[in-house]
Amino acid sequence: MLNYATAAAALGALTLAGCAAAPPATAPGPAMAANAAEPGRACFRVSGIRGQKIIDRNTVLFRTSVGPQDVFRVTMRNGCLNTAASDPLVLIPSGGSDTVCGRMDLDVRVASPIGSTPCLVQEVRKLNAAQVEALAPGERP
Repeated sequence: MLNYATAAAALGALTLAGCAAAPPATAPGPAMAANAAEPGRACFRVSGIRGQKIIDRNTVLFRTSVGPQDVFRVTMRNGCLNTAASDPLVLIPSGGSDTVCGRMDLDVRVASPIGSTPCLVQEVRKLNAAQVEALAPGERP
């Protein structure tokens, strides 16, 4: 019969052997580095939104507090926006922070008297200066 000291020693040896057999950590792959450095990928804070403009059933533009040229386009998948009836939008940041850098960081809903309709965020993208300048006056947030 095994005693407790022998069992504890065996368990400790197995634990150390398991740690030694673990593969070494690797650096992030080129795909991850490319995604982080992707042009147009930037972040904004939901609390910093200073204006919005619904462009069509799938697109809304947000102007942020960083500057008048800082405009972000949020594209939806499910055509949930109706330009006349989709205001106000309910924006709920996810992940415990109000910083939005990608589609998984923001839950968008269209408020209605009987509840809210969820929108499926497809993409969050910061417009460059040329894209902001190309916006028609009625499309600017």
